[in-house]
Amino acid sequence: MSEKSVPFEKTIPGVYERYLGPYLYEPYALYVTNKIKDRPKHVLEIGAGTGRLTNHLAKKIGLDAKLIAIDINPAMLDIARLKVNEPNVEFQVADAQYLSFPDNSFDFVVCQFGFMFLPEKQKGFNEAWRVLKPGGQFLFVTWDKAENNITLHISQQTILHLLKATPPPFFGRAYSSMNNPEELRSYAEVAGFENVTVQKITLEGQSPTAMDAAIGFVEGNAIIHEILKEGPELLQTIKTTIVARINEQVSNDPVHSELNAWVGEAFK
Repeated sequence: MSEKSVPFEKTIPGVYERYLGPYLYEPYALYVTNKIKDRPKHVLEIGAGTGRLTNHLAKKIGLDAKLIAIDINPAMLDIARLKVNEPNVEFQVADAQYLSFPDNSFDFVVCQFGFMFLPEKQKGFNEAWRVLKPGGQFLFVTWDKAENNITLHISQQTILHLLKATPPPFFGRAYSSMNNPEELRSYAEVAGFENVTVQKITLEGQSPTAMDAAIGFVEGNAIIHEILKEGPELLQTIKTTIVARINEQVSNDPVHSELNAWVGEAFK
């Protein structure tokens, strides 16, 4: 996937992909791809977003296999379709809580950073189990606590401090809403999965500059609408404050920061 040519850069999904994709999501996409067992022929990716993981999965499974990548956000998939040009991939707009696929359809099901956004998270796990074939592998990834992902934490706290209005309920909570390993294991076991393991995986993220990270966290998030209601000056103040704090508390440019997420693996 090219980092230099990202469509829709003035949209929230476009900013998200350009500035956060390589920094936050690419490291885990590589990690997850390397955990695939065997060579599955029928693969489902839940919450594909802008196609970071999709790109690696398509190459891993080969042209004789089929990958269906779903997301509920059409704008995210618009970017994914342009960035992932592989003949063995089909993109679909779909709700992970209500999959249209028959029972026992896929050899491998994966959800990287998607379940946190489901209103009814157990339904997501239940559906993943339903469409997985007996003996099939299931992988899922969720972020750890915000404070254990330092640049995200700095960005959220800066926005909360400088935004005069009360932020919407969605802000900041979904990203780190599934950080309890026992709870994650329970979701999988209640759905019917066996041999469930949940591990905290620490990787390194790299951003060319702290401003790149700040742009991603602020303008690649729906919170940008609330900020702009108070004026473009606030937007600039928030970004420059985030940059200063990242450079002071994390690293100088280029930014190198520890990333922490929970990776679950289970079988049917």
